[in-house]
Amino acid sequence: MTTSVSSEPVLGVLLSEREKMLLLLALGMCMFLSSLDGAILATALPTILSDLGGFKLLSWVFTLYMLTSTVVVPIIGKLSDMFGRRPFVISGVVIFLVGSLGCGLAPTMISLIVARSVQGIGGGFILACVLVVMADMYTPIERAKYVGYILAIITAGTLLGPPVGGFFADGPGWRWCFFINIPIGVVALATIWTTLPNTRQGGRIADIDFTGAAVLTTATVAGLLATAWAYQAYGWGSAITVGLLVAAGVLLLLFVLQELRHPNAIIPMGLFRNRMYVLTGLVAIGTSAVLFSTVIFLPTFVQTSLGASASVSGLVTMPQAVGLVVMSFVGGQIVARTGRFKQLVVVGCALSGLAAFLLQLMGVGDPLWQVVVYMIIFGMGSGFVTPLINVIVQASVRQEDTGVATSSQMYFRQIAQVLGVALFGVLFTTAYTTSFAGNLEQEVRAVMPAAVYEELEGDATLVLDEERFESTRAEFLEAGGTAALFDRALDTQKEAVAVANKRIFLLSAIGGLVLVLISLALTEIPLRGREPARTAEGDEQPATVSASR
Repeated sequence: MTTSVSSEPVLGVLLSEREKMLLLLALGMCMFLSSLDGAILATALPTILSDLGGFKLLSWVFTLYMLTSTVVVPIIGKLSDMFGRRPFVISGVVIFLVGSLGCGLAPTMISLIVARSVQGIGGGFILACVLVVMADMYTPIERAKYVGYILAIITAGTLLGPPVGGFFADGPGWRWCFFINIPIGVVALATIWTTLPNTRQGGRIADIDFTGAAVLTTATVAGLLATAWAYQAYGWGSAITVGLLVAAGVLLLLFVLQELRHPNAIIPMGLFRNRMYVLTGLVAIGTSAVLFSTVIFLPTFVQTSLGASASVSGLVTMPQAVGLVVMSFVGGQIVARTGRFKQLVVVGCALSGLAAFLLQLMGVGDPLWQVVVYMIIFGMGSGFVTPLINVIVQASVRQEDTGVATSSQMYFRQIAQVLGVALFGVLFTTAYTTSFAGNLEQEVRAVMPAAVYEELEGDATLVLDEERFESTRAEFLEAGGTAALFDRALDTQKEAVAVANKRIFLLSAIGGLVLVLISLALTEIPLRGREPARTAEGDEQPATVSASR
């Protein structure tokens, strides 16, 4: 005997349209805080370093936030399925605000790093829950429309971050980069408190897979530290990197074994028998690791090979965000009217791959307008793919698995982006150093001191550091070189950056083609309402929830 569930998500029944819109706005404000915080910090960091010192600890300001936010995502996703979304959304906002206050009051770099790790925990709670609460409010086809609003708000935070960070750093002080989170967060918290009821599935503390959570946490920390340290300090062949990667691999194997035997697994292995979950996961991982990661290296090419300033570099890459927001709205409207998504995902992957292919055709001195056009195309592709992938995976699993399915894919996406940046970083630096060493004219090399050669070969961005650049140039001239020879060395450096840019974007274009093939394997599933929930074996299951404020 089988029982059908309601086609209406649970919060769609419990909340009025006004309450849903208020809650959607509050959730958007939470995501705005997260995106704004990272963008502000990147701009204000030089001022923070001049005040607190601790330059050698700089990477930990970002690394610990990344670690803590990534670790908690799959765990909170599962717990919210068991105990309801409300306590974790509220806890996430509170923890994020406490971390923001701690960052703003930090007297030393160490205390700032600790506060950032607290912020990361709160950010992970928020990331794990926001899109899942949307799934509880709207049917998949409605979600395709409204997720565009969330993306627009996130994009606004990213775009506003640099100017706001600069304003605070030059004016009231860098501490306001964190204090600004508090009034916005309090308003969001009050709205969530009054509008979001709790929808429990009947979980108990005894049902929590504490062992699985501990093993996954340790494996994630080991893997992310190995990646970050390999890229920043030790290299991929060091004993520390290899040891951490081996430890991460062994722990992940133990995690899988634990999840296979536990009735309330953090990431149920049955999800991987769901074809649509696997395919959407591959698309999500691919877009994060192969497409989004490459864009991080584009400003280096724009500022060195094309000779643009940092501010101009930001302006020419900004159209990506515009294309993403516009196409997310357009894609949502198309899905709302047709109920079909497959062609949009295919087109989105193709557009992103095309943009990467066009970017790898660029060379030294090419006009900046080309970057603007290609980034618009890139953003258009992302706008079709990014919001729809979340909608598809949520529509393809049982209502009670929405949280763990969504959060686990976010977890894989974050891991993929970190790995993508690290691996593309290795490819970029390897291609750059090989090209520079192979193409530097013998006449220039003969008069170049070893220290100058190491500076030029080891740092593609040397020209962007005025003080160090002038010091290197002076050393070259003092050794008997001429200004003309030094300019030829710089031309070789610019060309080497262009070569490295071609390598990573060619690989990204190939990745886009692979993603097109994967997305062609997607199956159109009904998005009008929620079909009767099914287990991995295909049996329909009843849904039981209780709601409370």
